[in-house]
Amino acid sequence: MLKTAQVIFSGFIGTMICSSTFAATQWQQLEHTLSPYLASESALTRYHAHKANVWLTYAKNEKSENSLTVAGQEALSNSQAIIKSLDQAQQISTVTPIISVSQVMRRDLWGQIEYFKQQGGLETAPQALAEAEVMLVWAAGEYCALGWLHAKAHFFAVEQRLYQVKQTLAQLPTVSYSASMEQLPSLQQLNGKGCQGVNAEYWPIIAHLEKPKNQVDDVIQPSAILVENVIHFALDRAELNTEGKNVLGQISQLLKQHQDIQITLVGHTDMRASQAYNLKLSQRRINTVRDYLVAQGVAVERIAEQAKGKQDLISDVEQTVGHAKSRRVVIEFHDVEGKTLHVQPQWRDLQLEMK
Repeated sequence: MLKTAQVIFSGFIGTMICSSTFAATQWQQLEHTLSPYLASESALTRYHAHKANVWLTYAKNEKSENSLTVAGQEALSNSQAIIKSLDQAQQISTVTPIISVSQVMRRDLWGQIEYFKQQGGLETAPQALAEAEVMLVWAAGEYCALGWLHAKAHFFAVEQRLYQVKQTLAQLPTVSYSASMEQLPSLQQLNGKGCQGVNAEYWPIIAHLEKPKNQVDDVIQPSAILVENVIHFALDRAELNTEGKNVLGQISQLLKQHQDIQITLVGHTDMRASQAYNLKLSQRRINTVRDYLVAQGVAVERIAEQAKGKQDLISDVEQTVGHAKSRRVVIEFHDVEGKTLHVQPQWRDLQLEMK
């Protein structure tokens, strides 16, 4: 195990080309190569493909102008390595690497991930499980770079995905890791001096945990309805990408299950161009989201619309990221009496400008 972990945490940068600059056509080529694997009949292949996809999204999010951060370079390298192995039909490890600018946080969630893997989660919910793993690394990376306010939404998204996995394993007795946390390596042992990757001797975490038997606990059992409610768009465009369609697919399922809920689609743009132009652009984006939901079976009578153009802009330390976050449609939910509905943004479909 130690030898394998050491290879994983040495990274793929030595075997893959991953420079600080990466052309738009190269991003597109990776997405094109990955696309058929995301729809594979093999659950394990879809698991690896979705993991590569989230690594790729992470890398895009770490792109400023035409340069990648260290986190972006390592995330891109991890995505490339998975795609290359899929193309060559090579066996791929299910152990998720921790990049050098992140660390291990929420040992309880890592323990649940490994438990779900062993109990069939790779077959029943490969996408949710893959996304949870990479997003845990991403969340800790956000914490290391920017603090808790920037990381908490990512951790909440991980909890939501693990709840989805648990729902597919409904007959599986849940296991309490909180009762045996003393059996796990400490965060200091795992992380050494902090946000500098993890100590391979203690990874993966499940190798050091003897799971309590026949112990049932409420592993991520939220009583509220959790839903992501933001869809993002590329510069001056109104098309959905794959991640945006996935989010809208979940919203359509929620609306089918709760026929009394009404929604308002609120369209936004970034700050550039005139307000008159941006009002039309935000309406085009609303139309795209509305048409997709209607195609999924949501009655158009349940959907209201509000185009706001470049009002309510979102700021970020990186202006290009702020622009990308502002180019959005927000889904507002109404008539939810008797239900506890928690909405949260998501950034997986963020579309940064590339030169």
